[in-house]
Amino acid sequence: MTGIPIIADTRIVWPESGWILPGIIALAVIAAALFISYRGKPWIPVRIRWLAGSLKWLGFALLLFFLLRPEIVRTHNRPGTNHWAVLLDNSRSMTLQDQDDGKSRADRVKALLEPEPEGWQEKLGKDFILDRFSFDQRLHHRAPLDFGGNASALARSLGEVRDRYQGRPLAGILVVTDGSPTDTAALEGMHAGLPPVFPLVIAPDKPLLDLSVASATARATLFEDAPVIVDASISALGLAGKTVIATVKEHGGEVLEEMRHDFAEDQGTWNPRFQVRPEATGTAFLEVEVKPVDPLQEATLENNRRMVAANRDSGPYRVLYLGGRPNFEHKFLQRALEEDPDVSLTSLIRIARREPKFQMKSREGETSNPLYRGFEDQEEAERFDEVVFIRLNTKEGDELDGGFPKTTGGLFPFDAVILDDVEAEFFTRDQQRLLQRYVSERGGSVLMLGGMESLDAGGYHDTAIGEMLPVYLDPATPGEEPISGRFGLTREGLLEPWARLRKTEAEEERRLRDMPEFQNIHRLPAIRPGAMEVGKFDSADASSAALVVRRYGRGHTAMIAATDLWRWGLRDPASHADMDKTWRQLTRWLLSDVPRPLAVKVEAAANGQLVTTRLLGEDFLPVESGGVSLRVRRPDDTWTSLSPRPNAETTGLLEVLHTDTAPGPYLAEATTRATATKPAQTARTGWVVNALQDEYLALKPDMEAMNRLATTTGGRVLSTGGLDEFVRSLADLPVPITETRSEPLWHSPWWLAAALACFIGEWSLRRWKKLP
Repeated sequence: MTGIPIIADTRIVWPESGWILPGIIALAVIAAALFISYRGKPWIPVRIRWLAGSLKWLGFALLLFFLLRPEIVRTHNRPGTNHWAVLLDNSRSMTLQDQDDGKSRADRVKALLEPEPEGWQEKLGKDFILDRFSFDQRLHHRAPLDFGGNASALARSLGEVRDRYQGRPLAGILVVTDGSPTDTAALEGMHAGLPPVFPLVIAPDKPLLDLSVASATARATLFEDAPVIVDASISALGLAGKTVIATVKEHGGEVLEEMRHDFAEDQGTWNPRFQVRPEATGTAFLEVEVKPVDPLQEATLENNRRMVAANRDSGPYRVLYLGGRPNFEHKFLQRALEEDPDVSLTSLIRIARREPKFQMKSREGETSNPLYRGFEDQEEAERFDEVVFIRLNTKEGDELDGGFPKTTGGLFPFDAVILDDVEAEFFTRDQQRLLQRYVSERGGSVLMLGGMESLDAGGYHDTAIGEMLPVYLDPATPGEEPISGRFGLTREGLLEPWARLRKTEAEEERRLRDMPEFQNIHRLPAIRPGAMEVGKFDSADASSAALVVRRYGRGHTAMIAATDLWRWGLRDPASHADMDKTWRQLTRWLLSDVPRPLAVKVEAAANGQLVTTRLLGEDFLPVESGGVSLRVRRPDDTWTSLSPRPNAETTGLLEVLHTDTAPGPYLAEATTRATATKPAQTARTGWVVNALQDEYLALKPDMEAMNRLATTTGGRVLSTGGLDEFVRSLADLPVPITETRSEPLWHSPWWLAAALACFIGEWSLRRWKKLP
């Protein structure tokens, strides 16, 4: 049996297909006989001969057609076997009212669902198993519509429908929505495994009047006056000629900064940037709010504000200062960092060098250094051949008791090291390699100040420490005098927040011109590849590097080429304040990317937030993190404990998916267990769920996304007035389960009547023309 398709689900089959070829031959013979017969009657007009011959041949063709016993086969949906899913948007944006008639989108959906005799729902239910769902943050089966959802997670809901009907016949999906899903990006690639999707978009033709905070991000900077930058995007619909005010305030606090803007068009976007200083340290939650100067009847006020989390690294940070002699630099640095509550400066200052070992006869029986004369414990005092240090702000009683650390356990607890006026010979080879490992492996930062025995003058040429500095060093030339010059920032330096002290370039240039001239500057040949020259000294004959930084391994190195920065602070109180601010911002830069022993991070995931924690050991390598506890503070100020699990691929990484979607700020806190030798460590980070703001983000339907979804799945976008036509067109839609029906064409009297009509027509034509 063979078949010839007529339309997608209808075809003709030939049970007696073996007679097709003889039938064609017979029709050819009949056509030849008729041609010869009518050709022998030249008195008959040609047109009449062709018409009569064609009618007789068509009559014979229809008779042969009946002998082949043709049947018409139709394939169509089997009623009551295939499912059809109807998804109804249950989010809050459906309650928005149209400006023309005052009806909401929810009202239109309810009217659409009203049962009617022979309505679209009844017709659809006759041929399919009709399953009704609602969706907001997730999918709900046969739940009542209250239009109170905080999101329109269409992509997630379609995925749940696909999983629910896995292995079951699902013919199609009708989505009734306002066309503004909150997960539009996730709709890309959703066609795999989905049946045809038919979005029915219910939205007003006339755009609504609205003002909204479309997005807001916060990032930490190294500006002391404005450590947080907030970038916002303000969208306006129908506000041409209107003035709006945007403000930033700390959650539950006072306004930190405000800006004004005039919209020139009905549909516009404004991208303000705020530089603020929150009172809270660590994680701060900020609110960006926008409102018109003159009151307006907006479509909604829910999207006029948006909250954002500013995660700033908080201490305590430890900085080790190593000085070759007491000087003004340490004095001013110490005073400046005392104002930073997150930074603790530990100082190791050499007050006496190592002297050659010999027998001292100044007093009978005295072998200790005269500096310790008068102290009771003479046996523990440093001898003549030992360096004498002053230790300031050490953590334990014996910390740095033996001088500069010789092991990772003594050096790695510090987050940054500042070297000042100390020569290379002060360090042993092992200590130099340890300091190099401290930067490259631990990820610490090293800053070398330009003391009289630093850089080239300190003999660091061809040493492990000199190798990681951001500048090349030449052997010092005896008798070479330092140069003098004025400090200035390079173009790269002006782009670095930590290097600037003023908000605008003009103010910064004015400040730099007022700085004093420095008298003792190291002559440096060149900076290393990959290093960045932040500042320079302009002298009478040439320019030289002043402040250079470089990435080295996992950490950073930096150097300052002047030996007398303290001159800046002696000029006047304003200059002293600028110098202190520079020290704090530079130190913050040294600490900005230093790995912390315990870290917690949050990343957006498909169904929530992925919270990860990482614990490093004393060598700052990842360790198993079984001793880390994790909890989250919800927007209602209640704490929830989480149970993170080890990551299968990364050692020391714990992760857990947090699926709470209640709007508001969240704070994740990771804590290690305290031991007898090590106190507990704590790390925090925050994030914000702006569910309502995202729900009201777009008040216009995203028709491009709806059309793309429909096209990729084989459906089309519908209108409310075309539902009846849509239901009728489903007869031609391919479905998973079908049934086949066949009807014999040769049993139909109409085909026999057609054959007889052909013969009668040919006979009538001959009689009419009085032909034999």
